[in-house]
Amino acid sequence: MQSNLSSDIIVEILMRLPVKSICRFKCVCKLWCLLISDPTFIKRHLNLAIIDKDIEHQRQKLILRSSSTPSLYHVECDAMTSNDVMAVKLHFPLIRSSFDKVKFIGSFNGLLCISLEPERLFLFNPAIRELKVKRIPNLYIDINRSLDDRDSRPPIYGFGYDHSFDDYNVVKIMYESIVYVYSLKTDTWRRAQRFSYRRFNSDSGVHLNGAVHWVFARGKDSPLVSMPRLIVAFDFAERKFRELPGPYDDAENVTAIGVLGGCLCWLGEQQDFWVMKEYGVKESWTKVVIGVPFLNLRPLCFLKNDEALLVINEGLIVYNPREDTHREIVIHGINGRGKLEIETYVESLVSPNVWNWELKEISD
Repeated sequence: MQSNLSSDIIVEILMRLPVKSICRFKCVCKLWCLLISDPTFIKRHLNLAIIDKDIEHQRQKLILRSSSTPSLYHVECDAMTSNDVMAVKLHFPLIRSSFDKVKFIGSFNGLLCISLEPERLFLFNPAIRELKVKRIPNLYIDINRSLDDRDSRPPIYGFGYDHSFDDYNVVKIMYESIVYVYSLKTDTWRRAQRFSYRRFNSDSGVHLNGAVHWVFARGKDSPLVSMPRLIVAFDFAERKFRELPGPYDDAENVTAIGVLGGCLCWLGEQQDFWVMKEYGVKESWTKVVIGVPFLNLRPLCFLKNDEALLVINEGLIVYNPREDTHREIVIHGINGRGKLEIETYVESLVSPNVWNWELKEISD
């Protein structure tokens, strides 16, 4: 294929295109296919969304599922200018029946971590829609002690990225004290620091700044209902847990944490919503007053007009902080009437098979 454009200009143009278009352009010629598949180009394409907010908003998506069906759907965040949005069904090759229990563990750099059962984990890029996804190997350990009801609860997971090793990790907390970390780079699980906190539920952690965060309680002996809650982060680089300060001490009303606009959020009862403007700095916690009554709230992302996309009382809301107004988003095209599970992701070319493993079709 002849072109009067230099290769540098071609790269600059391709970097700004949507993932779907770039994947189609692999067929233009062998040179373009090699270029688009090159790890350096994939990183540059990804980094552009990090430094350019307009590009990030263009690539920002929601992935959804209903609790009454295992099917996955996606919605473009740009479509939220309308109050009625149509979801598009995704092809996820591992879902074979309505009995598959799908749970979102988390997403980062376009990769989505999904569990079909507590012990079956997968990495999947919804944008490039590879027919082969990366199955994370099962973790088998010997527990030479009897397990009571508390110990036999489902494991807790978190998914994120270790900048120091350029590696994607999954952390798994099980039997109330044992912690393992999976590395995509080595395709192995390794034992990590012992877990010494109490958990309130089996919610997956939220990723920010190279760590996964949960709401836990300190200690093992006191009644759980009377224990103060705190933010605990697992740092992927250091393989250690650390505590982050909340907006006030001895908090018992925090129900969850989240991330909005790159900031950690503290979500409590009775309209209690705080944002940590400077990560790790207690004094940077800022109370946010939202003119929408809520029993529970989960922040998703900012839209390109600085409106916030939130899940409030299990409904999808677009909130305008400048005018203190909101509107409800109705999503059409999803089978089933169950509760919606929603995860955000930014489209990328990052492949879960980026380390060039020779993967076989998953048949089990």
